[in-house]
Amino acid sequence: MDYDIEMNKTDYQREKEARAKRLEAYAEAIQKITLEKSSKVIEDLVEERRRQGLTQQDLADMTGILAPNLARLESGKRVPTLVVLQKYASALGMHIEIKLCDGTEA
Repeated sequence: MDYDIEMNKTDYQREKEARAKRLEAYAEAIQKITLEKSSKVIEDLVEERRRQGLTQQDLADMTGILAPNLARLESGKRVPTLVVLQKYASALGMHIEIKLCDGTEA
């Protein structure tokens, strides 16, 4: 009987590890999709900032976001929070809209 318990523990641990790997892969896929979508928004915001003749320091002064953080945001290497995007957009006289849709997008 002890053997059955050990087998169950082993099976459970194996399944737990497999679930963790699946969850990690799913999270990475969501992160990638989100980064791709936010990159377009960031590109548009940077383009508008430049069109208005504003520097990153100008925007930092207007939003309270540190200039180095704005530089990282504009580089597109991190997924920004909605609050940060809204602060950036507001400083440019714009706003962010979000919509909820059925299904998934590839």
